Amino acid sequence: MNDREFAYDVLRSADGTTTSIIAYQERAGSPFRAVIWSIPRQQWIFAPAIAADALYDDDPQTEAIDRATAEQLARDVLHHELPSEVALLALCEEGERNGWGYGPPCRFS
Repeated sequence: MNDREFAYDVLRSADGTTTSIIAYQERAGSPFRAVIWSIPRQQWIFAPAIAADALYDDDPQTEAIDRATAEQLARDVLHHELPSEVALLALCEEGERNGWGYGPPCRFS
């Protein structure tokens, strides 16, 4: 994996229903980066702490998938497009600049 490539996992509930997709980068000497589909926000967010909890939980709820499968699940199940890897990088850079481990702060109207 180079600095621009992401790995993908599908996150499923206990009954096997797809609930989210995680796009992440694990690079030697660099912080863990992850973008996850947020159900409450209905948007893709930079949230490496949430993603790490799901990916490294002792109770496996994720499964590695390729980008094409991630794109299809995003369209068919989440009803949103998976961001391009360039857009994923931009989300990661914004999140790192702002120190977001659990996603951007909530904005209330």
